[in-house]
Amino acid sequence: MYSSLFCRLYNEFGWNEYPRVFAGQLLQWLGQRRASVGSAVDLGCGTGVLCEALHAAGINTLGVDLSREMIDIARQRSPGLRYAVADIVDLPDLGRFDLATCTGDVINHIADLRDVGRVFGNVHAALNPGGYFVFDLLNPAEATPGKPFEVPYGANGLVRFLTEDRGDGRIALHIDMFEDGAPKFSETIREVVHDVDAVLDLLRQRGFNVLQCADRLLLDNDNHGTTWFIAAQRA
Repeated sequence: MYSSLFCRLYNEFGWNEYPRVFAGQLLQWLGQRRASVGSAVDLGCGTGVLCEALHAAGINTLGVDLSREMIDIARQRSPGLRYAVADIVDLPDLGRFDLATCTGDVINHIADLRDVGRVFGNVHAALNPGGYFVFDLLNPAEATPGKPFEVPYGANGLVRFLTEDRGDGRIALHIDMFEDGAPKFSETIREVVHDVDAVLDLLRQRGFNVLQCADRLLLDNDNHGTTWFIAAQRA
């Protein structure tokens, strides 16, 4: 669970740029498939940026996140959209959808692959027949530790970010805030780099046809990344 301060940092420090770019590519990907999508659910929606883009494209979208603070920000950003606070591992019945998305390393926040399988089962149950499930997944290249980098914050503040490799696929993002040089806030976000073949097997076991798994969503796009983009379809 994220702290209230981290949710504010998330909203202000560029994390929103990724869902904006992803949204444009996702809509193009759906167009290439001539997919008819009238409804969508975004699991781990954060501050709701992807929900806003899908809504603007005429798709009735529900955003779901475990963090009430994230949902509060999403509702402030777009009060006309639908949001729900829920755990995607134990997802309640929220209706049926043509599309499900899950981006921003949400699957990597789930440490146990058995729980990842439960998420996939929940998504399968929430999708209409033929519905699409599109999500991203960290790969080992993306989890390489780097040097800490610092970003000014406010009049006298500074935020430092550092990625740590804890072994066995476990990584941690340390976030420290300072004000006038004094520590003010610290938070650690933990993730697991799952084996991509094991994840694809879980999808198939839960009744999905895997459409693609690549380092980019648009296969005709030269913008390769270090993230796996996985698309599946309910049979």
